[in-house]
Amino acid sequence: MSTLPTYFSLSKILNRVKTIIDENVAGKEFWLKVEIANINFHRSGHIYLELAENQNGNTIAKCRAMIWSYNVPQIRQVLGKDYNNILKKGNEILCYTNIKFDTTYGLSLLITNVNLEFAVGQIEKKRQETIDRLKKEGLIDLNKRIQVPLVITSIAVIASKNTSGYQDFIKNIQDNQYGYKYNVEIFSSAVQGSGAEIEILNRLKTINQKKYDCVVIIRGGGSKMDLDIFNSYEISKQVSQMQSAVFSGIGHETDITVLDFASNKAFKTPTEVSNYIVNKTYDFEKRIINNYELIFERYNKLIDRKFSDLKLFTEGIANASNSFTRLRRGALHTLMNRIVSSTNLLINQENNKLSLINQENLQQSKRLVNNQKESIFKHSEMLGILIEKVINNERAYLTNALVLISSSSPKTILNRGFTIPRVDGSLYTGQELSKDTIIKLEFKDSVIVTKYVKKEKQWKINPFQS
Repeated sequence: MSTLPTYFSLSKILNRVKTIIDENVAGKEFWLKVEIANINFHRSGHIYLELAENQNGNTIAKCRAMIWSYNVPQIRQVLGKDYNNILKKGNEILCYTNIKFDTTYGLSLLITNVNLEFAVGQIEKKRQETIDRLKKEGLIDLNKRIQVPLVITSIAVIASKNTSGYQDFIKNIQDNQYGYKYNVEIFSSAVQGSGAEIEILNRLKTINQKKYDCVVIIRGGGSKMDLDIFNSYEISKQVSQMQSAVFSGIGHETDITVLDFASNKAFKTPTEVSNYIVNKTYDFEKRIINNYELIFERYNKLIDRKFSDLKLFTEGIANASNSFTRLRRGALHTLMNRIVSSTNLLINQENNKLSLINQENLQQSKRLVNNQKESIFKHSEMLGILIEKVINNERAYLTNALVLISSSSPKTILNRGFTIPRVDGSLYTGQELSKDTIIKLEFKDSVIVTKYVKKEKQWKINPFQS
């Protein structure tokens, strides 16, 4: 019969382990850097955790841990409003703890405090790692390359409707001082808490199925830990790949999240986002008004210049007509003087010839003289008719020229029953005017002052219609 080897009971071994632990580390507290693999907030007030250490994606150590209910208030006070953001699955914490070994439940850690500064530092480290990753993948500036429309009219908003940031944004957009109207579509989502990241991602994917002028992500501020959700790689990646420009306004004055880097434009508060949208619309409207006023001013100057040119042209025609009349009149006088002088010279020559005729040929001379006188009379009569005809032709030419000039003058136009409308002294040519603008209607012998009401469509008369 063989003898059994020496053996020990489980309780004896575990009691020995407990004795060793109690003698060496029992009651000794130390700071431990570890990742929260799982966490359970029990209704009793206790918090049960599973802690782990990972290396190259593999878990190399794991242990249970507890925070007793009487230690929770102290930890809440230390972590403040970041309490729920720090004590959550996946976060790495620096905790003050001691080792406890129980022969029934095994090894566990009792956590009595958590370091806030370490948690905040881990957020910054994670933030920088996410930024570096987005840069390496060429995603960080994608959304910034999207051209924002000159006027934003359609806006998709991701926000929690219960936050003050959302209320401020909506009020500023809808009650803007210029009365602009915007098409705002709300995609309600939690902006903090364990399920917020998934909600925001789903809202972004839904929005990306439709083209908006911009997508606005807003919240009403918070601590560095509250904003940690906006350091999410998945959210920032989705933002960088949106087809619309994304504006962030998550209520922080100094901290910059990864979302701010990935967005087209980042603002400190939701109100600043709404101000940017409204002011962009105002700037565009102002530019349009300035351009319209510039065009209208140039148009009026052109009309005035053309009217001045027409006036100078009319005056030039009148002056040229007067000069032409004087020139023709002078030429006629010169011609008449020449005719008279030639006639007198001819008569004198003939008289001299007659005085040389012999008395013997007196009768013949008398006949000759009479014949010559009759011939001269006939020539003079024909010459007079010719002169009168020339004068009448020139007078008719001048009369026609004066009638043509007179028919084109403003005075003649008024005499025909037409009117000349003027606005502020300038010729009115049918352009749109502000209601109650003063218009002066110039008639032949009076001026009527009236007010502009509206512009009617021009109607036409069909000359072939009875």
